[in-house]
Amino acid sequence: MKKILYIAVALFSVCFTQCTKPTKDFTFSINPKPFDHTVTMNFYDPKTAKAPANITLTITGQNANDVYEISGVKTYNVVDGIISLGLLYKANPTEGNPATFTVKAEAPGYLTALIPITIKAGQPIKLVNVSMVNIDNPPSGVNVQQTSTPLTGGSTATDVVIPPPADAQPGDQVVSIDIPSGTSFKDEAGNVITGSTLTSTVVSFGSTDPGSLSAFPGGTASDNIKDASGNTVAGRFRTAGFADITMAVGNTDVKTFSQPITLHMGIDGTQINPATGTLFAAGQTIPVWSYQIATGQWSYEQVATITNGANGLEASFPTSHLTYYNLAVMEDICNSSSIVFNTGLASSESFLVDIFAANEPNIPLVSGFLVQVANGGTVTFDNVPTGNLNVKVYRNTAANSQSNFMVRDGNPVGVYSGALCGSTPTITLSIPVLTPINFDIQGQCPNNSTNPIVRPTVDVWYRATGSGSAYQLLGQVQQGYFSTTNLSLNSTYDFKVIWGGNKVFLKTRNVDAVNYQRTIVVPQDQIATFCQ
Repeated sequence: MKKILYIAVALFSVCFTQCTKPTKDFTFSINPKPFDHTVTMNFYDPKTAKAPANITLTITGQNANDVYEISGVKTYNVVDGIISLGLLYKANPTEGNPATFTVKAEAPGYLTALIPITIKAGQPIKLVNVSMVNIDNPPSGVNVQQTSTPLTGGSTATDVVIPPPADAQPGDQVVSIDIPSGTSFKDEAGNVITGSTLTSTVVSFGSTDPGSLSAFPGGTASDNIKDASGNTVAGRFRTAGFADITMAVGNTDVKTFSQPITLHMGIDGTQINPATGTLFAAGQTIPVWSYQIATGQWSYEQVATITNGANGLEASFPTSHLTYYNLAVMEDICNSSSIVFNTGLASSESFLVDIFAANEPNIPLVSGFLVQVANGGTVTFDNVPTGNLNVKVYRNTAANSQSNFMVRDGNPVGVYSGALCGSTPTITLSIPVLTPINFDIQGQCPNNSTNPIVRPTVDVWYRATGSGSAYQLLGQVQQGYFSTTNLSLNSTYDFKVIWGGNKVFLKTRNVDAVNYQRTIVVPQDQIATFCQ
């Protein structure tokens, strides 16, 4: 056993926590920064702004064996919805060779979330916000309809309509389903299921609400899309709505039908159709895609025509199988693109970046992308569409949400319009004169120790005291050093740190100084563990 020291920057308290040292392909030192590349994941319920309870993670994929909790353990405990992951040095990405893995998140009462993670060269710190939907208490933009339908001899005796939920609000993008009389239901092996009751759960997701969009399965960009020609390609979806539809007869899941059923999926008439550059309207068409959770692959299904339905604009189409369905235009992407940031600041700082398509000013393709960058530094972005884009950079303050693109405190501090693919533009930020708050923290061992100084690398979360808002990632303390202009002098904040599966709610403190330099003496009973 080896203990890791974590010191929660100067404002905070100190705690010591045990963790198991990995013994294969990894040597963990308590002094240097243990990982070059880290991914912080923030799981939240967009309805309550709180974390679901009892989240369990399963990590699979190419680099799954190289992923550790940031404290150096192989146990993935999510605390308060937060976990920070580190990538072993031997798996560090190089140009053209990213590190990839997939995180599966499950929580009682919530839809399962599958999150592909790609870490590219130039991405030392990555924040991934994951919206998890409670089917009994869905957020704005999400509707859930659960129904039971009697069967005769395992089949429908009459035409069946599964309607939208009665509590859906005007303008909600809802789904209804028509099941013809005489339809029987089949399992994964194609066998007809016998039973007397069909249970259905239809979850419909709107295309303009942040909480709904952030629940898009696997993220709107993917390199595992089967196009109309049957080729596997990479692309980014500009979705007009998606739905998760599950059915069961008794305890057996339904996968296919003896004859096609018809889905009617709502479309928001205030949204721009990416294919036309005009608002969605009756008579237009839109591609339909299906998603396989087990493989993470999207597949082209067909083209649907938009009509005026009972609940507004809708796209209707037949199908013979169940899955996620997505109404979307797919756009080509480049593997990576970069931006040079001229911040004018003496130290690295964190910012939020929103990226919009040139013909869509309201719904970003990428929102709340957290960058921590030094003046003149280059940041790499994932899966950016080809063509012209609008980039907006905001300060990473408590007033700018990392998960809700509708919450911005004013004008961006930097903008860029043009292509990102094939170019590396420079954005010069216009930042008001701010006072940087600087931290220098270390643990002190006896002079004759093998490790006389211990320095932490840890993520720090914060919020404005009394705001009631969710905690946001302030930035990463690296080997005991951190400087930020995103804290305001003489303002009061709540801070917390998650480390090694332990939770510490740090005291609410007023930021009343510009330099915090602290040396904390390692306790006598832990010198042998930490200092030798």
